[in-house]
Amino acid sequence: MDKALLEKIIENKNKKKSFCLVSQADVNETILVKNKDIDKHHFSEFIRKAINEDKLILEEINGKEWIFNPFNPPAKLIIVGAVHVAQSLSIIAENSDFEVIIIDPREAFAAQERFPNNKVICAWPEDAFKEINLDERTAVVTLTHEPNLDDIALKNSLNSKCFYIGALGSKKTHKKRIDRFVKDGFNIETLKRINGPIGLPINAQTPQEIAISIMAEIISSLRYQKESIEELRENWKNR
Repeated sequence: MDKALLEKIIENKNKKKSFCLVSQADVNETILVKNKDIDKHHFSEFIRKAINEDKLILEEINGKEWIFNPFNPPAKLIIVGAVHVAQSLSIIAENSDFEVIIIDPREAFAAQERFPNNKVICAWPEDAFKEINLDERTAVVTLTHEPNLDDIALKNSLNSKCFYIGALGSKKTHKKRIDRFVKDGFNIETLKRINGPIGLPINAQTPQEIAISIMAEIISSLRYQKESIEELRENWKNR
């Protein structure tokens, strides 16, 4: 492998940036396409598909076979509120190869022994989010029902590139949340990024079932990045 290319691969992996190696089969030449440069490339459709699906794909284009080999950092799940649902959700997310970070200023909840395999930040969201990079591979979920905790996390998420935002609560609670955010200057289109009530509509009842519905929606959002949350839910209902 070309040394310059190898250095680019190492650099981007160390920075935890998504990229794709593009090469023609049986031709000893490979280029690296960064996530931010995908739209500029004439094979953008195939590069995006490989990155979104997290797997190498082969495509025959104009009679030639091309290889698209994606490299993604682990997806990251930020959970605000170290409640029972968070315990189940963190396990499911971890088993799905997500890096999980728990945020809660309440010491009784944010105990490391309750989340033995995850990073736990016992701090208010406004402080905790200062040390977290909310990139396009990040999902944020708020579970506390407490506006003084959830709202700050949600506002930070809305101002970021994270691919999924979800908030636990009833339709009535979510409407009050949206009304608060509108008063704070957020427009309705931006607020549609908040998935509330959270999770795919599978009639979940227990904390474990709610966690499954949340994780299913997060994965759907990750894999179908071109679809809005409303479209994802409608597609699910129409199955």
